[in-house]
Amino acid sequence: MPPAPSSPSPLHSMTGFAQVRAEHGGVELRVTLKSVNHRFLDLRWQVPSDLEPLLPELERRLRRRVLRGHIDVRLALEPRAAAASAARLNRDLVDAYLQGFAELSARLPPAGQGSPAPFIRPADILRLPGVLALAADVPAPPEAFVTETFDAALEAFLRMRATEGEALARDLHARLDRFDAARAALAALRAPLEAALLDRLRRRLQEILSGAAAAVVDPARLAQEAALLAERSDVSEELARIEAHTAQARALLVAGGEAGKKLDFLTQELNREVNTLLSKTASAAPAALATTDGGLQLKAELEKFREQIQNLE
Repeated sequence: MPPAPSSPSPLHSMTGFAQVRAEHGGVELRVTLKSVNHRFLDLRWQVPSDLEPLLPELERRLRRRVLRGHIDVRLALEPRAAAASAARLNRDLVDAYLQGFAELSARLPPAGQGSPAPFIRPADILRLPGVLALAADVPAPPEAFVTETFDAALEAFLRMRATEGEALARDLHARLDRFDAARAALAALRAPLEAALLDRLRRRLQEILSGAAAAVVDPARLAQEAALLAERSDVSEELARIEAHTAQARALLVAGGEAGKKLDFLTQELNREVNTLLSKTASAAPAALATTDGGLQLKAELEKFREQIQNLE
């Protein structure tokens, strides 16, 4: 029996946010992930010193599930309830923070000159990294608890990116529908366009013949001129490639996964074909003007499509 076909991977947006809190032994662990667009995978970590030994494992778990995006990852530990009384205040670090605050305050404009009076609350100091450390009898959470909490945050983060990806996919399919409609309208103009271009070819040949006696006109030159103008005027290849690239873009959206870079490349190819088509329809004939207008509609839809795929993983 042949294996069942695998289901397509969902498309993911590169923007996402998730935060999970969990408590163990009177200590709360807060894991926050947020991401924006990036050409590659760019990770920025904020991890308490107690959890730094787990950083390689956490990064491995993240890289296994996420392919692209600038991602800020923050893990924070806070004593809860009775455990707070067992926390140790790092007085040396507090003094250093206060000294830095005093130096910064001295460089700010005085209050009333466009700047508010500098003010810091004790609670603000307690939130600074390293100020409140867990005492020896309140150990940092075990590795299994940290990784489980991190995995829960990662799953929530991926769900949001997948939800955003589904919305992007719907929008991109709709844009491809409009793009296809504009291409079909151009294909319908092909016959009158070719007739107009053939008429231009006849006039061009008449210009060549009127400049010299027919007996001295090189037949090879006439054939070369006719072939060159015919090649420059034929848009069938551009329309066929546009149709093929559009179908490939749809297939990538359906397949899902890491489609952003591939779709970006296809968009460049589509833009090249549309530009070539426009360069071949520069005459003032009504059919050529209509083709130019259709080509400009293609470019407008293509630009909107390109902007949207920048958000895809």
